[in-house]
This record gives sequence, C-alpha cells and structure tokens, in this order.
Amino acid sequence: SFDLNSVAHGSSPAYELHAQHPSGSQYADYLDDLCGIVQLKKRVKRRCEVLRVEKGPDGAFDVRVRSRKADGAEREDTLRSRYVVWAAGEF
Repeated sequence: SFDLNSVAHGSSPAYELHAQHPSGSQYADYLDDLCGIVQLKKRVKRRCEVLRVEKGPDGAFDVRVRSRKADGAEREDTLRSRYVVWAAGEF
C-alpha cells in the first residue's frame, strides 16, 4: 500500500508515528527525522526569511534570505540552487 503523507520511498509517517492522522507537530517530527537520515540539514538553509527568488539565465535560482544569529544580529545571504521547494503549512 502507499501512504499519501509519505515523502520518501519506504517511509510512512503513520507507521513511524503510530498515528493514522498525525498532527502538524508529529508530521514535523517525521520530516525532521528523515532530514537527519539523509543529512539534508547540512545542505538546506533553515529558519530564515526568504526575501526574493529570481530565476537566472541558466535556469538556476538565486534566493535572497535573511537570518538572525543567536546574538540578534541579522545577516543576508544569496543562495544558489537548481531547485526551490516552497514548504508552508501548519508547523
């Protein structure tokens, strides 16, 4: 069978969380676990505000982001990527 909430082949939030209808918080935990398994956290900018996304002539995206350091100082960076995923939701 196929779990419609699954984002990775062979995984199932219902099975791993023991909940057929996981809450937003539970689903966030499931995604966080998957990110750890494939070491995605090392390759993705998290906890930042996206200021602008522009597609370049080569088809890649320039993503301007703002993040805040632990001391409260803000930092802006431009990230370059072949793909952009917009993930918005309850959590």
